[in-house]
Amino acid sequence: MAAGYNEAILSGSFPMSISRRATALAGVAAVLLGASGLSAQSEEEFAGRLSRMPVDRATSPSISGGGEVRASLAGNELTVAATFAGMSSPATAAHVHRAPIARPGPVAFSLDVPETASGRIEETLTLTDAQLETLRDGMYYLQIHTADNPRGELRGWLLPRRP
Repeated sequence: MAAGYNEAILSGSFPMSISRRATALAGVAAVLLGASGLSAQSEEEFAGRLSRMPVDRATSPSISGGGEVRASLAGNELTVAATFAGMSSPATAAHVHRAPIARPGPVAFSLDVPETASGRIEETLTLTDAQLETLRDGMYYLQIHTADNPRGELRGWLLPRRP
């Protein structure tokens, strides 16, 4: 019944005033636009703070700086965007590592990073199903390595953002 009713409204064969027809069409348009908006909202968001994270006592005094990392997941494409500033020396490498919070772990992905003490990283990675599960479990972190601290200066976990 509803499909026939909608067809009658859209075709103009249903006896109603122009203002009511416009109101009905606006309602149909709102439903359709709302449905397309749902797919745009299906992206998952992740974020973390890039903090000083000494790998041992000897490196603690030489580490400085901070920043943030955000990531958007659409399907299996993860776009990682980070800003950092005030590091002790120019960046030499950036990696996404796999490990529980506050633990070091192996490199999962390498990212391009500008060789500066302050800058921006943005890269899109294609994840497997197993990597998607690791991401959703909060087991990935971004680490930026520098000339003065080649084992890592800043680190931040990619944790799911809650609405």
